Amino acid sequence: MDEQKPAATRTSSRRWVVYGLLGAGVLGTLVAARPIAAAIQQGGGWHGHFGGHFGGQAMSPEAAKEHLQVAAKWALRDIDASPEQQDRVNAIVTGAVDDLFTLKERHQANRVAFHDQLSAAKVDRAALEETRKAEMALADEASKRLVQALADVSDVLTPEQRQQLVAHIHSRHGG
Repeated sequence: MDEQKPAATRTSSRRWVVYGLLGAGVLGTLVAARPIAAAIQQGGGWHGHFGGHFGGQAMSPEAAKEHLQVAAKWALRDIDASPEQQDRVNAIVTGAVDDLFTLKERHQANRVAFHDQLSAAKVDRAALEETRKAEMALADEASKRLVQALADVSDVLTPEQRQQLVAHIHSRHGG
């Protein structure tokens, strides 16, 4: 004789399934974040997996876009993304790179301000604090833009494709 689970238990179980699927989708889109974040981490103080340079030179926005398009093509090929999906993802990545490279200039200005403040005869703690606040606000802005790009990419992919992407990443990186 089958006993039915109480309604509260069924609801809780469904909630965990939904949370699990949402988490898998977010994790899958994080793959797109890595190359985008690396694009803004050139020179300055944000060092990405490119080491801040491409061929011995600081990576330009154009070089970053080209590199990211190749990376996106590789990732999307493995999940059978359509040409339309690939085009949409490339447009999202290109827009994010443009936006994030403008933040890079502000980050470099903050670095100069830190250098100037710390090189002065007397350290102005209030000025250092203002520069720190500006840098934290910049990091927050970059993080928001990156998450926006991730969400936009997530909208392009089907839930199945996001799950495939997560599985692919998991198999390549051991968890």
